[in-house]
Order: sequence, then structure tokens, then C-alpha cells
Amino acid sequence: MEFQPPEQAGFRKGFSTIDHIHTVRQIIQKTEEYNQPLCLAFVDYEKAFDSIETWAVLESLQRCQIDWRYIEVLRCLYNAATMTVKVQDHKTRPIQLQRGVRQGDVISPKLFTNALEDVFKTLDWKGHGICINGEYMSHLRFADDIVIMAESLQELSWMLSGLNAASRRVGLGMNLDKTKVMYNAHIKPEPVAVGEATIEVVQEYVYLGQTIRLGRSNFDKEAARRIQLGWAAFGKLRHIFSSAIPQSLKTKVFNQCVLPVMTYGAETWTLTLTVHTNNVKDVPPYCGAVPEYPAWFEPFVMQWLNENDDVSLEYLNGAFNRDKRDGLSRWLLV
Repeated sequence: MEFQPPEQAGFRKGFSTIDHIHTVRQIIQKTEEYNQPLCLAFVDYEKAFDSIETWAVLESLQRCQIDWRYIEVLRCLYNAATMTVKVQDHKTRPIQLQRGVRQGDVISPKLFTNALEDVFKTLDWKGHGICINGEYMSHLRFADDIVIMAESLQELSWMLSGLNAASRRVGLGMNLDKTKVMYNAHIKPEPVAVGEATIEVVQEYVYLGQTIRLGRSNFDKEAARRIQLGWAAFGKLRHIFSSAIPQSLKTKVFNQCVLPVMTYGAETWTLTLTVHTNNVKDVPPYCGAVPEYPAWFEPFVMQWLNENDDVSLEYLNGAFNRDKRDGLSRWLLV
């Protein structure tokens, strides 16, 4: 069921959230570098997977020329879906469900993204969005996480209104309170309205788990946020790091549960001296097999040792083994 355009990266082999995060960051950098206008709208749907109309899902499969036997299996499955409401010891009669995709079903994400693709096919956005090497990019999608791009607020408002109308036809409703807009310094400020609602303008937005800001220094806050999240993950596992389990197991726990939290999306950052000096010194203390720590790391090691009397400095220092990746020490990747 790979009938998706490159704008849709959700639930597809070879795609991840990093693809769209990197694309958005590159667009922000290039428009800033060449003094180009940029408007972004981050769309939020209300209970998208539970609201999509069943008929829209089945019709989207037919338009993709899926084998009719598979479509009939899904049609029977969804036509037989019912629910009952229980109040104390009483139950209502079965109520047939006509909306939503089945929770936990492995095919549900594909069914939803396929129906959403039909929504976007009804939109005439050709020649709208931002121009990149003669081609226009109007939006990016990761399942129901959508960011719309435009070169003016009037164009952005028109695109949002069109998407809202097309989405409602298949049961999807935009949450206009959570839908946000941001634009750079090359845009003349004016209200962005969808129907009678005015969309809020924000300076930053958490998109696919990464804080997005416009301007040149759009990585600093996310780097600090990643470190805070790393500290939070480290704190939840403090009882493990202070326990008597083997050091090798503590290392595995850190690598699996703390390090990914700190480094998520870091490959999309432009590492400047400011980002490095202001943030890298604040990373959580590591109690496992990592490279021998530099001087700036010692206060954090001592703090951890003070809280863990059963671990000696010699033991901890010996545990900081060389673990290189692509010729770089792992701590440099934080």
C-alpha cells in the first residue's frame, strides 16, 4: 500500500520523524540565509484516528486499485464493528460504528494515511507553498502531524481553510485552538483566520518531538530541552544506577533509556560554538562504559559519586572505556 507521496513519512519503510525534522530545519536555515519569507502552520486534528469516516477509508482503497478481495475483507470487518455502553449492570443494545480505524490493528495506520492522502488530492495547491529549485513544497505529513508552508500569511490562511473544508468531508476536524502559526521577520504581520477562528501565532512549536523556532539560533533551546529530558530520564532510573547490579547492566540501561532521549534529533542540528559551550557541559553524569571523561565532566562525576558511596572513583574511571563511533568519541555526539 505504498501509494504515498514523499510528503508523507508516517508508517513507511525507510522513513522516520528525523526526515521531516531535518527538512523543516533546512528550510528555516535557507530562508534565513537568503532573506526569504517563510510562514509555517502546524495543524492539529481532533482524535484523527477515531474520527475518520469508514466509507472514506474504503473508497480510498478502491482508488488505489487494491485487490477487491482485500477491500471486501476490510469492509466486512468494519461493517461488523459494534460497541455497547455499560452503566452499572445494564448494557445498551449494540451500536454500529461508522467512524475510526481499529485501535491496535497493524493495518490501521496505513488505512488512515491512505484516506488522508485522498483528502490532499482534492486540494489544488499546485504552485503554492515555497519554491525550491523550481518546484513547490506546500506541506509535510507524518501520519496526522502536518506542517503547511507558504510565502505569505494570506496564502497560508487560504491553504488552511481549504484543508479544513476537505478534512471535514471525511470526518476529520481541525483543532483550531491547538493549530499554531509562525513566520519569520520577512513577513508582514496580519491575522490568520480559518472560518471565524483566528489562529494563534507562536514563537516556537514542538514538532515531532523537537522544538522548532525561526531565526538563526533555532537550536539552542532544543539542545537545552534535550538535556533537561535526559536529566528527567536519568532521575527516573536513579534507583538502578545506585543499586548493586553489575556496571555493565547499568551501562546498557543508560545507553537504552537515557542516551536516546538526549540525542533524539541531534543529527539535524547545526552545532555552533554557542550550542556546545552552553549546553554540553550540562549533560547527565554517565555511570557506564563511555570514553574517559574530559575535565569539564568531573563535577558531575563527583556529584554522582557523592550520592553513590558504594562506587569508588577508580572503579568509575576504569568503567569509562573507549567506545568510538565513526572515529568520534560517543560523548561528542551528545
